[in-house]
Amino acid sequence: MSAVAISSVLIFAAVLLAVSSAGQVWDRVTRKYIADLTPLLDALSLDQKHLAGYLRIWGIALVAAFVGVAFVLRMPPVALAAVYLVYVSPRIILELMIRRRRAVLRDQMVGATVALANCSRAGLSLAQGLETVSTEIPQPLAAEFQRIVRDYEHGRPLAEALRDARQRLNIDSFTLFTSAVLVSLERGGKITDSLERISHSLQEIQRVERKLEVDTASGQKVVNILTGFPVFFIGLSYFMNPEGTITVFTSLLGQLVLLVVIGLTYFSFRWSQRILAIEV
Repeated sequence: MSAVAISSVLIFAAVLLAVSSAGQVWDRVTRKYIADLTPLLDALSLDQKHLAGYLRIWGIALVAAFVGVAFVLRMPPVALAAVYLVYVSPRIILELMIRRRRAVLRDQMVGATVALANCSRAGLSLAQGLETVSTEIPQPLAAEFQRIVRDYEHGRPLAEALRDARQRLNIDSFTLFTSAVLVSLERGGKITDSLERISHSLQEIQRVERKLEVDTASGQKVVNILTGFPVFFIGLSYFMNPEGTITVFTSLLGQLVLLVVIGLTYFSFRWSQRILAIEV
């Protein structure tokens, strides 16, 4: 009995060690997979605490997609499309998170520059204004301003802290703001006038961006409808001709057609997103 118990413990330990080693290898693979996005995530202060865990779940989903579609549903050609869609999903999600964070920071800059101009008009220095505004504006821009103030309080020149933030964030509205402020600091211009001009400029830019979003909204809606149309078409076909539709999923030729349709739909959707991504 003791020998059985010892062998069971050894087998469990071996399995646990194998899973742990596989997890470490997979972590190295995923780090390389998102290596080009990691600096952007760090620059925008996006939370990466649970990213490794999500990427491990992604690895399980890759295997499950292949096994489920290829062997359970018996559609090997469609399994290739399923695996590819799962494979590219982390990058799509991370790129979406980055775009949304940059859009939020861009929109918050308008209110922040107005608040800074008011602080400057009240007699506060730029550093004092940044500290005051950082407690009033929402996240995530508040964290960026607090980081600049923290660097300044630790002895770093304010101009250098602003340049570092400009390079790190690489957002047009923040670049415009820091460039104008740095010119005023270096050449001795009135910071209040500069901040007022910046706030007006950013408000106008935001107005144009809002107009572009409205103009492209109808195009985005058409793209979403066309992307979902193949699913609607298959559902309608099954309602009208169940036997013929089932043949599409059970025959090799039908599965190859499905693979082509999925591929065309996916790449058309991605292409349309690039076309609709108009920047000011």
